[in-house]
Amino acid sequence: MEGIDIPPDWQRVASWILVHRLRTILVLGASDRGKSTFCAYLSFRALHVGVKPALIDADVGQKDLGPPATITLGYPQLDQALAALKPAAMYFVGAVTPIAHLLPMIVGTRQLLDQTTSPLVIVNTSGLISGVGEILKAYKIDAVRPDAIVALAHGQELAPILAAHRHFRIFHLTPSFKAQEKSMELRRQRRLAAFRRYFSEAQEYSLPLDDLIFQRLPVDSDEPRSRLLAPGRLCALADEQQTVLGLALVRDCDPKRGILRVHSPVAAMKVRVVQLGEVILDPADL
Repeated sequence: MEGIDIPPDWQRVASWILVHRLRTILVLGASDRGKSTFCAYLSFRALHVGVKPALIDADVGQKDLGPPATITLGYPQLDQALAALKPAAMYFVGAVTPIAHLLPMIVGTRQLLDQTTSPLVIVNTSGLISGVGEILKAYKIDAVRPDAIVALAHGQELAPILAAHRHFRIFHLTPSFKAQEKSMELRRQRRLAAFRRYFSEAQEYSLPLDDLIFQRLPVDSDEPRSRLLAPGRLCALADEQQTVLGLALVRDCDPKRGILRVHSPVAAMKVRVVQLGEVILDPADL
């Protein structure tokens, strides 16, 4: 990992994790503390000693693996950047912030953890650590039950979370010196770039409305389904087992013809379930 700042305590902790064969590592920290860099570094170290790690990217807004609005599972490779890695599985949250989506954030992380048999599972998390973020992290720790928590923090910013879970093994690490604060606009641009990568090989096709099961519909909404399926709405396409096959953008819904037109890299033949998200994307941005 040339050109990447690796503090000495990162090296010691990575060695300890690998020598003692800890399996599930939960990485916590505010935004711009170097969580993604540590996850990549630990993956790199594991691969070099013959351990094949799994990475669960549970940050729905600033993704390293796969498209935003999802929690993703992947298997890092020495010769491939995380951004270029195809997710092995994903769970659709449908939003680019954990706020008001705490339950799917926890359910999705646990489901993906249950899907992997890797000897090392690294769980990266969002930078939301105060307010509802503190609640989210507490229940995520409860759901994941990690063998170790890696905490990257300045001062006492993680203290409320860690104090309530001090019976877990906790590694306190120095944030990366090269981690720089990102503006809201830069974060938005990075999300759009991630969506562009994901939809770069997508195709447009039609799905028969009568064959589809729609999920994640707004509660107490009186809007007709055709209006909820507005052009540009992000949704997930799943099979009969409710396994997410991938994402799609709605092109239009035509109840009279009984079809839903979508733009997606997912093969149409297995689609049975459509999960609606909150994100609306302008096709011109992609």
